[in-house]
Amino acid sequence: MLGLIFLLVISVLALSYRTFALRESKSKALSIAELVRDTLTSYMVMGIMDRRNEFLDRIREIPTVESIRVIRGESVIRQFGPGSLLETPQDDLEKKVLAEGKVVEFLEESIGKTTYKVVIPYKAVPTKGINCLNCHQAKEGEVLGAISLTMDITPVRNISLILLLALGFIFFLGMISAGIILKKFFQPYVKLMEQVKYAAQRAKEGDFTYRITTELKDEAKDLVDNMNKTFEHLDRMLREIEEKVRAMIGYSVLKTGDILSDTSKIVNELLKIYKFKRVVEKDKTKQDVYKRLIDIFKEYMSLDKFSFYEVDPKENRIKPVWVEGMDSWCNEVIYDNADECRAKRTGTSVDSREFICLCPNFIDNEACTSGRLRYYCIPVYVGGKVGNIFQIVYEPEMEEFIELLIPYIKGYLGESAPVLEAKTYMDLLKEQSIIDPLTGLYNRRFLEETIDTITAQIKRRGTTLGILVIDVDYFKQVNDVYGHEAGDKVLVEVAKTIRSSIRESDIAVRYGGEEFLVLLVDVQPGYSVHVAEKIRKAVEGKVIDIGTVQLKKTVSIGVSEFPVDSDKIWQCIKFADVALYRAKEEGRNRVVMFTEDMWTKAEY
Repeated sequence: MLGLIFLLVISVLALSYRTFALRESKSKALSIAELVRDTLTSYMVMGIMDRRNEFLDRIREIPTVESIRVIRGESVIRQFGPGSLLETPQDDLEKKVLAEGKVVEFLEESIGKTTYKVVIPYKAVPTKGINCLNCHQAKEGEVLGAISLTMDITPVRNISLILLLALGFIFFLGMISAGIILKKFFQPYVKLMEQVKYAAQRAKEGDFTYRITTELKDEAKDLVDNMNKTFEHLDRMLREIEEKVRAMIGYSVLKTGDILSDTSKIVNELLKIYKFKRVVEKDKTKQDVYKRLIDIFKEYMSLDKFSFYEVDPKENRIKPVWVEGMDSWCNEVIYDNADECRAKRTGTSVDSREFICLCPNFIDNEACTSGRLRYYCIPVYVGGKVGNIFQIVYEPEMEEFIELLIPYIKGYLGESAPVLEAKTYMDLLKEQSIIDPLTGLYNRRFLEETIDTITAQIKRRGTTLGILVIDVDYFKQVNDVYGHEAGDKVLVEVAKTIRSSIRESDIAVRYGGEEFLVLLVDVQPGYSVHVAEKIRKAVEGKVIDIGTVQLKKTVSIGVSEFPVDSDKIWQCIKFADVALYRAKEEGRNRVVMFTEDMWTKAEY
């Protein structure tokens, strides 16, 4: 920077020198030209033109004047003749001045010498009371001649150059001194900025443990203290977040030393599992859920040896859902008797590292005994019992990778269990013919046979069961006016609307003639009202074509939640019914959430 500033200053001074020298030389040349013109004009008036050479010789003796010539123009040549050889134009510059009547100047520079040449025209113009037209036969404004003056400005250049170098040297010394002072002053700040840069780079990589130090006492010290406190706070908070998220999802990820990256991985995995659960909740069958799990194991986790089994609790048999890497990894004896499977029988994970060939029904006993293959079996609880078993088979060198995957696998299986449970119940209900033939919803028999199991699962998982009792407003009028077939059509369309407004895992029941019951499985407390309002609006906007006319119906909905309102499921259903009665009293076509003040012995 100092060098650039020095060069800039030298360039400015050099340019200034050149401009100054040219300006001074031109000014002096014009003065000499004016003197020559006036003197020669006087000589002509006095008739002593023969003394002009003597005058010009004296001009040539002036310091810096190298040469001077008076050149005749065309009108003067016509009147007085061409004169001597020195009075004729010698180069293109002089000819140009005679032709155009304009001043022309030229600077010639070399290492040893600098000359300035200027050619100034004399025109037939009266000046200072002397009318040159009285002596010259020329038109006014015509070029009579010119003076060609060459000046040696080398001394001026040398003096200026010496002065320039002296100033440059003084300036350079001043800049060096200033640089040393500035460097000494800014050195602590430069060191501080280097530490800040390093700390920022460490923070970018997820490491907030670096602390900045400085000897400065001004605002920079406050900056350092604030940055250190910020890094310390971020480090502490991120570690707390990492621990809480890990505790929430129940497993950890491989640490890389980058706390930001590690925390991000945990959160991303949690988000993936959450999205997976949301997706499988909307799957139609257990087979759809199974397929998604298999895709996770094969594509996302890159497992090439595993088995996934389903347990039939009625017949106590196991059937394979998927086997990867071999036709079967277990002896077929487990297919006929589920208790032959150690994971199913004990309900705990089976790890072959705990004891060689822990399960006798692993198909490759020699590979197990020699340690060429290992296995890990995970039971999956569905409906309070072992409903599925997942088996991983791997080589010893894959142990670290499998240990990392097992918590993830358990996470996906655990989130799938409630969905598989709901799908299992659905299959069971269909087998038992507990579907209402008109609406396709479950009937009251389903509720009576399964409600205890459902509530037991809700209690075990510590979640909430939303209960909606839904009644079609003024349904009797439909039967009375349009007939029972129209009434059936209304019930069918209302049932379809209810089914489409809830999740696949939720349960819709035709509870009575025009009354429906909806069980919302695993919802947040208070969320049931949102779903109820969604159903109410959907029914209200539904146009029902009964053949002769199109009808629009509304529903009234009473809502309660188990075990929020009561730890007895039938009492919660009764509470929902009471809330429904209140909804009808308040004008129908509305949702009412049960509150304690609705339940009094006087009212019921």
